[in-house]
Amino acid sequence: MQWPWRKAETDLDREMRYHLDTLADAFEKQGMPRAEALRRARVEFGGVEQVKEQCRDESRWRVFAEVGQDAGFGIRMMRKTPVVTAAAILSLALGIGATTAILALVDAVLWRTLEVPQAQQLTEIFWQAKEGRTTELYRGASGSMFPDGPVRVADFFSRVAFESMSKQAAGRAQLAAHLYPSEVSTSYAGSTAVAKLRAVSGSFFPLLGIRPHAGRALTPADDDAAAPMTVVVSHQYWQSALRGDAQAIGRGLRINNRSYSIAGVLPATFGGIEVGDTVDLYTSIPHAPDMLNPESWLRAESGDPKTWCFQLLARRAPGVSNEALKPLLDAAFRSSWVAQPEDPEAALVIRLQAAGGGLGGLRREFGNPLSVLFTLVALVLLIACANIANLLLARADWRRKEVALRVSLGCSRSRLMRQFFTESALLAAAGGLLSIAVAYATANFAVTLMPNPVRLGFSLDARAFLATLAITVVTALVFGLYPAWRTARVDASPALKEGSGSVGGASHSWVTPGKLLVLGQVALAVLLVAAAAAFTSHLRKIITSETGFERSGLLMFDLRPGQSGYQGPRLQQFYVDLERRLRDLPAVESIGIARIRPMMGGGYWNPVKLPGRPKEIPSAVNFVTEGYLRALGVKIVAGRGLTAQDLPAARVAVVSEDLAKEIGPSPLGRTFSLGESKESIVIVGVAAWARYDRLTHQPNIVYVPNPRKEDSFTVLLRARIPPMQALDSVRRAVTELDRDLPMVEVATMEEQIANTLRRERLFAWLCGSFGVLALLLCMIGLYGVMSYAMARRGQEMGIRMALGASRADIFRHVLGEGMGVALFGLLIGAPATYFAAHRFVNHKDLGMEPLDPAMLTWSIAALVLCAVLAVLAPALRAASADPVKALRQG
Repeated sequence: MQWPWRKAETDLDREMRYHLDTLADAFEKQGMPRAEALRRARVEFGGVEQVKEQCRDESRWRVFAEVGQDAGFGIRMMRKTPVVTAAAILSLALGIGATTAILALVDAVLWRTLEVPQAQQLTEIFWQAKEGRTTELYRGASGSMFPDGPVRVADFFSRVAFESMSKQAAGRAQLAAHLYPSEVSTSYAGSTAVAKLRAVSGSFFPLLGIRPHAGRALTPADDDAAAPMTVVVSHQYWQSALRGDAQAIGRGLRINNRSYSIAGVLPATFGGIEVGDTVDLYTSIPHAPDMLNPESWLRAESGDPKTWCFQLLARRAPGVSNEALKPLLDAAFRSSWVAQPEDPEAALVIRLQAAGGGLGGLRREFGNPLSVLFTLVALVLLIACANIANLLLARADWRRKEVALRVSLGCSRSRLMRQFFTESALLAAAGGLLSIAVAYATANFAVTLMPNPVRLGFSLDARAFLATLAITVVTALVFGLYPAWRTARVDASPALKEGSGSVGGASHSWVTPGKLLVLGQVALAVLLVAAAAAFTSHLRKIITSETGFERSGLLMFDLRPGQSGYQGPRLQQFYVDLERRLRDLPAVESIGIARIRPMMGGGYWNPVKLPGRPKEIPSAVNFVTEGYLRALGVKIVAGRGLTAQDLPAARVAVVSEDLAKEIGPSPLGRTFSLGESKESIVIVGVAAWARYDRLTHQPNIVYVPNPRKEDSFTVLLRARIPPMQALDSVRRAVTELDRDLPMVEVATMEEQIANTLRRERLFAWLCGSFGVLALLLCMIGLYGVMSYAMARRGQEMGIRMALGASRADIFRHVLGEGMGVALFGLLIGAPATYFAAHRFVNHKDLGMEPLDPAMLTWSIAALVLCAVLAVLAPALRAASADPVKALRQG
């Protein structure tokens, strides 16, 4: 089988032979010998190749044939310089791959919409109030609160507010409620697993418009507490935990030792309502495991207008905007309050936010950082493009005589431009293909640094391929057009007069396109290296910061006995038996139990109220056993610690040093209350300061005795040996108590701290990689420009030495010229970087201080060192050249 243009060439040859044979036959009939007839026919017909060229010009396959020729010639030229070609392709692969990977992450976190019908009609409902204002509208809350400028924004509402807003918005919008997900223990067909469950109202799935893969979804009828206990499972959970059992619908699934009936399986396209959602199970709010637990405040208080635990989602009717919906919800929200606040500025107002892309927890945390990363990786791609443009410009100088010869033989400049652009397109295509592997590896590595757990995988789907193709085409245009246009404009006559040893006849000029490109590279690299230095230094500063406790030797794990049926006295006895068994292990030095895991990135917050003082003191609270502070390594600096005798009464507390200072002199014996509680708590001790939730935050802490009634808790062990070596004996001790009770989220303190720093690690690793890549690309660019410049100016260097210049003079001259380009780029880049860092970067969102001048200085020093290393080789080569050989060129 032949390509169409190959077949057309074969047909053309056959047609030429036919015409010649026909003419020869005519002459032969006139009596000429066959040989003479063929000669006369060729003379009469004219030049065969010229006629072929005329025919080819009229052929529709001519363009394809010429492109094929250009591609073949370009491949041969690339093979002649394999090292340079490999460096160019690798530079492009790294630049395009990194850009594609970050673009995929930005798409997944910021741009992608939920796989539900008319997702643009979804709205997330918040309330907001001025920062620092407090109200007495709610007593208990479960949800999130985050600052936004001068206001604080929260997403939790009471059931009364949900029902009131649903009625008020009827006809304009449909509302659904859901609770924050919780981890549960599940059992199906003898197989146990840990899953994440979200309790939702019956209107949740009808609002989203989800059609189940099998069975049915939850409906408003499931909101009745007397309705059968049913659960809907995600497609991923159905495949993994239920092994894709087609007969699972209607069968039982045990959740926290209670039996539920599997009502349906969600479609594979539905990945939850949050970015990176990991929810596996959905049940109605009255049947949520927390609601069914007698010890849970949710069951007792969920109908209380002062208990706010519902998160709300709305679907607006067609034609209804958020602005039209907000007044209705505001009025209904205010009507649900138990009392109106005395201070009008303390009033809460509704805030609506588009939810077509899912709920925005991960988006709020990573939105600004990913935007910064995308900007930085785009600069890396620009530097890579500048490198390839430099390479093509330098190669064009080497091929001036070739171009001049082709022009003198009749080649059009448009054909020349197409030839050189084809070569750049081949480089871009090779780099684009290799970049797919780079993008896949980079994106998956970045996902491992995202908060855990997050289902945010990167797959080589059509979107990824299209993104790679688009970036490849853009880069080919960016670095290929100008070199191709510049090469096609070569003046043939002067170029043909150049001597055999010359590589260019242009006079030396300090300002050349190559140097301007390198100057721009250096200026952009200042920003990238400064960002790498800043984020890496920020991470190192956090990691090495004081924790207030001894972080080594600590092992943590969670137990959830309440999910396995332990309640009342049996649950309290489990605490006692567990502590005794673990304390008796030779590898264990001390043990403590807490409701809140230390360094978990969150916690339980409640303000401290002192008698006679109207101002509340923001504080973090943890319910701990008497051995917790000893296991954590926090010393008591005044008074005493908690004891076993304190536990039943639970009316005493140990406070941190920071809180003791805010309480005032002589804090021992002072009383206070927590939040809305009226119970007085006596301060019996002051503990040394310690971190509570993360290394970047140091709140006031209140340590309250743990009543040993919690369904789930964290065990903290200080081991005499490396923590993970003690794990086997610890696991055996827990198994002896209950072989069906799993140890969950086992981690050392170092691992726990690292988990809270995933955002900082993401930035440090990626920005550090971009900074190193920028340094390498700048070195390659500067080295290439100076090497080609010295090759072109070999004769000039020979003349300089012939006129008395020493090799040291030549070395200083070349080194100074190269460093001049780099330093001029630094003079442009350094002020621009400092201005951009303070003007356009939201440092508060990134959780770091503005750019330190010392970091900028270190970045400049690193670039100067790399510039010296890049120019050193061309300078040494120019200084060691033989002047006689140099003068013979020409």
